[in-house]
Amino acid sequence: MKMTTSIERGTEYLCIKLGAAVTAIQQVAVVKGLPMWEVERKMGSGAKKRLIVSARALLPLVAPGNACLQGAQ
Repeated sequence: MKMTTSIERGTEYLCIKLGAAVTAIQQVAVVKGLPMWEVERKMGSGAKKRLIVSARALLPLVAPGNACLQGAQ
Protein backbone atom coordinates (compact mmCIF):
# COMPACT_ATOMS: atom_id res chain seq x y z
CA MET A 1 0.00 0.00 0.00
CA LYS A 2 1.55 3.28 -1.11
CA MET A 3 0.99 6.47 0.82
CA THR A 4 1.23 9.93 -0.66
CA THR A 5 4.22 11.96 0.46
CA SER A 6 5.96 15.07 -0.76
CA ILE A 7 8.96 12.99 -1.86
CA GLU A 8 9.39 12.84 -5.66
CA ARG A 9 11.36 10.36 -7.75
CA GLY A 10 14.66 11.58 -9.16
CA THR A 11 14.82 14.57 -6.82
CA GLU A 12 17.82 15.18 -4.57
CA TYR A 13 17.33 15.33 -0.81
CA LEU A 14 19.48 15.66 2.27
CA CYS A 15 19.33 12.43 4.26
CA ILE A 16 19.60 13.58 7.88
CA LYS A 17 20.65 10.13 9.11
CA LEU A 18 23.59 9.96 6.69
CA GLY A 19 24.39 13.65 6.51
CA ALA A 20 24.73 13.34 2.73
CA ALA A 21 22.84 14.25 -0.43
CA VAL A 22 20.83 11.38 -1.92
CA THR A 23 18.55 10.88 -4.93
CA ALA A 24 15.10 9.37 -4.35
CA ILE A 25 14.55 6.26 -6.49
CA GLN A 26 11.15 4.84 -5.46
CA GLN A 27 8.88 4.14 -2.50
CA VAL A 28 9.34 0.51 -1.56
CA ALA A 29 7.24 -0.09 1.57
CA VAL A 30 5.26 1.32 4.46
CA VAL A 31 6.55 0.37 7.92
CA LYS A 32 4.51 1.35 10.98
CA GLY A 33 2.71 3.96 8.89
CA LEU A 34 5.91 5.57 7.57
CA PRO A 35 6.69 5.42 3.84
CA MET A 36 10.12 3.91 3.17
CA TRP A 37 12.12 5.11 0.15
CA GLU A 38 14.97 3.55 -1.76
CA VAL A 39 17.60 6.25 -2.22
CA GLU A 40 20.95 6.35 -3.96
CA ARG A 41 23.99 8.17 -2.69
CA LYS A 42 27.16 8.86 -4.61
CA MET A 43 30.36 7.80 -2.98
CA GLY A 44 33.76 9.02 -4.17
CA SER A 45 34.93 8.28 -7.74
CA GLY A 46 31.43 7.69 -9.13
CA ALA A 47 30.53 4.65 -7.00
CA LYS A 48 26.88 4.54 -5.90
CA LYS A 49 25.18 2.89 -2.96
CA ARG A 50 21.45 2.28 -2.52
CA LEU A 51 19.78 2.41 0.88
CA ILE A 52 16.25 2.26 2.30
CA VAL A 53 15.27 5.19 4.56
CA SER A 54 12.02 6.62 5.90
CA ALA A 55 10.49 9.65 4.20
CA ARG A 56 10.87 11.47 7.53
CA ALA A 57 14.68 11.31 7.16
CA LEU A 58 14.65 13.17 3.81
CA LEU A 59 14.76 16.96 3.59
CA PRO A 60 14.66 18.97 0.34
CA LEU A 61 18.01 20.51 -0.62
CA VAL A 62 16.31 23.71 -1.81
CA ALA A 63 13.48 25.22 0.23
CA PRO A 64 10.25 25.51 -1.85
CA GLY A 65 10.05 29.29 -1.32
CA ASN A 66 13.67 29.77 -2.47
CA ALA A 67 13.43 27.93 -5.80
CA CYS A 68 14.36 31.16 -7.64
CA LEU A 69 17.71 31.21 -5.78
CA GLN A 70 18.70 27.81 -7.17
CA GLY A 71 19.44 29.23 -10.62
CA ALA A 72 21.54 32.04 -9.15
CA GLN A 73 24.07 29.67 -7.58
